Amino acid sequence: MQNDYTTGSTASLFSRFIIGFGAGFLGTVVLGIIIFLTWEIVGDTLSATEVAQSEFGVGLQKDKAHPLFLSIITLAIFLSTLVANLSHVFLSTIVDAKFKRRSTTLTQVFFGNLVILFLMLPIHLLASRELGPNGMAVSGVLHVILSTFFSTFVLEALHQSKYLIVNVYGTVLGIILFFFLNLMFLNANPAMMVLLVLPLLFSMIALGNRIAELFYAWLCRNYGTDFLNIDTKFGEDYGVKDTKNSSDFDI
Repeated sequence: MQNDYTTGSTASLFSRFIIGFGAGFLGTVVLGIIIFLTWEIVGDTLSATEVAQSEFGVGLQKDKAHPLFLSIITLAIFLSTLVANLSHVFLSTIVDAKFKRRSTTLTQVFFGNLVILFLMLPIHLLASRELGPNGMAVSGVLHVILSTFFSTFVLEALHQSKYLIVNVYGTVLGIILFFFLNLMFLNANPAMMVLLVLPLLFSMIALGNRIAELFYAWLCRNYGTDFLNIDTKFGEDYGVKDTKNSSDFDI
């Protein structure tokens, strides 16, 4: 554990943060290009619209979104997130010696993002129909977080299994840091925060993963209990032999 996680800790923290931020930035560039090319369609919806006040004082948006708004925004979210995820995998396999199975990871991440897109389509449709652009923004953030979580998990799962639980904790920590920073600076410049969503999310997840690894290495070194190792058993499972040569799925 010590050799795996503590070697070059400061450099690895910095490198993983830069990789995450760079991958997110590439995704943001793709998002910006799509929005720029389709601004005549999405511009009126994304810009401030005239609002009428009901008798209860509730704002009602008078102008409906363009019929193609949902399709374009969904495509933009998917392509920008896909590019960011693939870039993160590609850069990680170049910089970090821990990650070696580049082609396999890229393939799994690509098809996984396609599956997430199809699963999210009903959510995007319902959110857009019921809540308009604001609902689409919420479902878009959910799409990005699910896709990033999946891709990060695949990257870690294909390169290690012994301490995968540590990286699950790290990914959760990164998502919490992402929301914490968003809540702190959301009112400062909303437009800037939109541009920083992908870089911030990827860099915080990468940072959270590395912090979890280093903290767990310190914990094991000082207390000597390797409780997040998947081979460690607790309670009534202790001493029970693992079943060998069995299929996980009945197919």
